[in-house]
Amino acid sequence: MIDLILSKYRRMVAENKTELTRLQAEEKIIQEASDVVTDRPDKDNWVRTFGTNEQEKGFTQALQMDMVKKAREFSRFDPNAKGALTTMVNYIMGKGLSLTPKADDPMVWYVWREFWTAPRNRMALKQFEIVGRSLRDGEIFIRFFTENGEGAKTGKTTIRFLDPLLVRARETEAGVDASKTINNGVVTDPEDVEKVLKYTVRKRADTNDYYDVPADEMLHIKVNVDSDQKRGETQLLSVMDMFTHYRQWIENRIILNKMRSAIVLVRSITGTPDEVAAIAANTPDARNTGGLNQKKNFRGGTILNAGAGVKYEMLAPNINATDVKEDGRNIKTNMAAGLNIPEYVFGDASNQNYASSLIAESPFVKSIQYWQIFYEFWFSQIFRKVIQNAVDAGLLIAPNDEEFINKLKAVRDIKEAFPNQQPPKPDENKDNPPGEGGPTEGQDDPIKKEAPQLSPKQLALQELMPNGKMETPTEIFFGCDMDWPEIVHRDMKAHAEALAIATGNGWMADSTACSALGYDYAEEVRKARNIEEDSAVQDNPLKGTPSMDNEFAMDAEMQDMLDKMSPEERDKVLRAKDPREVVRIMNAKKGAEGEDEEQP
Repeated sequence: MIDLILSKYRRMVAENKTELTRLQAEEKIIQEASDVVTDRPDKDNWVRTFGTNEQEKGFTQALQMDMVKKAREFSRFDPNAKGALTTMVNYIMGKGLSLTPKADDPMVWYVWREFWTAPRNRMALKQFEIVGRSLRDGEIFIRFFTENGEGAKTGKTTIRFLDPLLVRARETEAGVDASKTINNGVVTDPEDVEKVLKYTVRKRADTNDYYDVPADEMLHIKVNVDSDQKRGETQLLSVMDMFTHYRQWIENRIILNKMRSAIVLVRSITGTPDEVAAIAANTPDARNTGGLNQKKNFRGGTILNAGAGVKYEMLAPNINATDVKEDGRNIKTNMAAGLNIPEYVFGDASNQNYASSLIAESPFVKSIQYWQIFYEFWFSQIFRKVIQNAVDAGLLIAPNDEEFINKLKAVRDIKEAFPNQQPPKPDENKDNPPGEGGPTEGQDDPIKKEAPQLSPKQLALQELMPNGKMETPTEIFFGCDMDWPEIVHRDMKAHAEALAIATGNGWMADSTACSALGYDYAEEVRKARNIEEDSAVQDNPLKGTPSMDNEFAMDAEMQDMLDKMSPEERDKVLRAKDPREVVRIMNAKKGAEGEDEEQP
C-alpha cells in the first residue's frame, strides 16, 4: 500500500515538473518575441528639433547632419526607400537630358560641348547623380574650378561635388554651438538670407581645419524647403518613420511565421520517474550547444513505435494574425502618399495598375513634371556658369544689351501711321465665292496675292521680338534649350502621329520631337549623313541619290511616272525590295513610252 502511494506521488511530482518546464519555455519564447516587437528608439527613431531662433527655418547643425546620415542609411539598406528614390530618378531623367545652346556662336557650342563630354566631368553620368544626390540628401553642393595648377584661368570648367556633411559652421568660432546654430556652413547677409556670401567647408583629412568657398564658385541646389531656408531636406523626411514601422512589421511577421512553423513533439510517458528517464535515454545526444545537450531530431519519414505507456502528439501554436495584413498595406499607402508615388513602386500592384498610374492627369506624372521644371532651372545655371567662366578667361565675349535697350526705347517714338500711303484695303471679296462678285476660277486675286503690310512700329517690334517672343542678346548668349524625355507615351503610334502633326504645322521643332521619342537629334542627323555618304560608293544601287537641291524635282518626276503606270506596274514598284528592280521597271516603262511616241 505504501509503495502504491509513493508511486502515485512520484508520478504527480514528475507531471508537475514537466508542466513547470513547459511554462518556463513558453515564457522565454514570449519574452524574446516581445523584445523584438518593442520599438528601439535609440536605433531607428529620428528626433526632430529646430533652432532656438524662431525667425530662422531649418534644423540645428547637429540634427541636419543626423538627417543626412539617416537618409543615406535608408537609401542603402531599406528596399522601399531605395526603390522610391531610384524610381523618381528614372522617371525624371529617363535616358538623359538633351541640352543645347541658344546662341549661334560656334565657340559657345564648343565650350559647352567640351565641358559636357570631357572625361574629367563625366556629365553623361553626373546628370543622373545630381538628381539622385539632391533627392536623397535634400541638397547638393557643386563647386566649379577653372584654373590650372599654376593659377591661370583656362576657361574650361571642372565640377566636383562637396559632401553636405562637410559644409558646416566652424565649431571653434565664438558663440557657435553645434547643437543650437542653424548657420550650417552657409554664411548669408544678416538682412537677406537668400544672399549667400560664402560657404564654410571642413577638410576631409583634418577635421579641425576649415576653409571658405566664395558663393560664386558654388552651386547649392536644395529641395523641399523655402527659398529663405539655408539647408535642404531629404525627400525621405516625411516617411522615415513609416520605413521604420514597416521594417518592424515585417520582422514581427517573420517571428510569427517562425512560431507557426515551430512544431513541437510531445511524448507523454506513463510510469515512474525511473521509467521516464530510461525511455528518454534511448535518444542519444547529438551536439552540445550553449552548455545544453540537444537530442537528435527525427528525420523525415521516421516511424515511431510507441510502446505501452508512451504517446506522441504533434502540437503547433494556435496563432491567428490575419487581422494585421491590412496594417502592412496601410503603412505602404502612407509611404506612397508622403513621396507622391504609386503603390506599385513598393511592390504592390493589386490596388493600382501600371497604366492608370501613368496617365497625364495622375498626381505621380504631375509630380515628375514639377521636378523636371525644378531641375531645368538648375541645369540652366550650370550652363550659365560654364559660359561665364569662358568669358572670364577671354575665350568668349559676352554681348552688351545697351544697343538692344536703345532700340526698345526708340520703338516707343515710332508712330503707327503708314508713311506716304494708306493701309491695305480689306479683302472685299473674301466672303464672295467665285463668280459672285469675286474672282472667277483660274483667275488670280490681286488683293489676296498682296502681302500684308506692316507699320514701321510693327516692323521694328518684329525685329526685336521674332515670333512674338522677346529675348535679349544676353539671354540668348547665356541661354540653352532643354528637352526632357517623355513621361507618358504608351501608344507609340498615336504619340508619333501627334508629333508629326505638330512638326508639320510648325508648332514644334524636329529636334524637340526627336527628343520626345527618346532619340538624340544630333546623333540621328549624323547617322543619316553617313548613310547618304555611304550610298555614293561604287556599285552601290543607291548611288546618285538626289540631293536636297533637286529632291523635289525628282519627287515630281517619280510621281508623274507612277501616274502613267497601270495598277499592276505601280504595285510592282511599291513592293520591290531591290532598288535595281525599280530601275528596271522604270526603264522598261520609258522604253515603252518612246516606242509609242515613234509610231504614227
